[in-house]
Amino acid sequence: MNNKNTFVKGQKGFDKELKKIAVKFKGKGGGPEAESAVVACKMDIKEGYVWFWADNSDITNIISRSKKYILEVRDCNETIGMKIDRKGFRGCTYCFKVDSTLEEAEDD
Repeated sequence: MNNKNTFVKGQKGFDKELKKIAVKFKGKGGGPEAESAVVACKMDIKEGYVWFWADNSDITNIISRSKKYILEVRDCNETIGMKIDRKGFRGCTYCFKVDSTLEEAEDD
């Protein structure tokens, strides 16, 4: 995909666009249907990336926390897709808290 709403790391203006997007989505909670999604397809991971899509302030958080890993941005106006280098991706299971009571429950 190579259009006016796609920005690729290394291209002129990439960092400027990231800043604009971060400002646009800062503090944006979204409505009841707001969502964030990580698409961690095995084939994509093997090729070196995952996709992150959101329509809320999670976009700003990813830009501020993991800017160096963002390879591409697709600006779909109210939704943003970011192609993230797999080196900046821990894995889907790491987004959940560890349940310390699980071991206790298994012992019963």
